Amino acid sequence: MFGRPFSVPRCLGHELEPAQVTRRWRRITPLELMHRLPALGCILYLPGVCVDVHTPRGWLLGAADLQPLLRTHWLAEGGEVTTEGPREWIECVDVRGVTQARLHLLPDTDYLAWDRLLAAGESVEPPVGWRVSRRFQPASARLCCFESRVLACLRVLDACLAPAASAVGQQLAGQVARAEALPLQRVVGV
Repeated sequence: MFGRPFSVPRCLGHELEPAQVTRRWRRITPLELMHRLPALGCILYLPGVCVDVHTPRGWLLGAADLQPLLRTHWLAEGGEVTTEGPREWIECVDVRGVTQARLHLLPDTDYLAWDRLLAAGESVEPPVGWRVSRRFQPASARLCCFESRVLACLRVLDACLAPAASAVGQQLAGQVARAEALPLQRVVGV
C-alpha cells in the first residue's frame, strides 16, 4: 500500500516542507477498469461532472455519476505523505488528459486488488494534454463499494454506499472530502 517511494516531508520543530505529489501513469481501457473496480472493496470515490457517454456494448451503469469512469484511458497513481499520514489515490484521466474521477485508497480497501488494478495497465508517460496546474473539481464524494452483476444479458456496474468502514477509514475520507469542500456520503446506516 504505502511501500512506494513517495516524497516524505521533513519535520523540523514546527516547520514542514510542502508535500510533493508523486505520480505514475498507466494505460488502461474503460472496460478493464470496470472489470477490476468491484474487487477494491470500500473506497472514497470522487467523480467529476457527468456528461452523457455511451456505455460499452453489453454494459449498463447503475448511476449517472459512474459515467466519468467510462472516459478513463489513463490511470495516474498519486501519493503523498501529509501531517496526517500517507495518502494514495488514482486519478482517472481521459484521452484529452483531463482528470474525470479520483479513487482514494482507504484502510478498508483491498490493497492487493488496488495493486492488481495498477499492475493491469501498461506503464506510460503522462498524456500530452495533461497539466499538473489543471485542478480537478469533483462533483461529489462518497464512501462506496463497486459491484458488478448480470441483468438479463447485460453487465451492470454500480456503486453502493459502503456497508461498513473503519473509524480511521471514515476519518480519512472525511478529511479528503473537507479538503475538496464536499459533503461526504457515508456508510449505510450512519
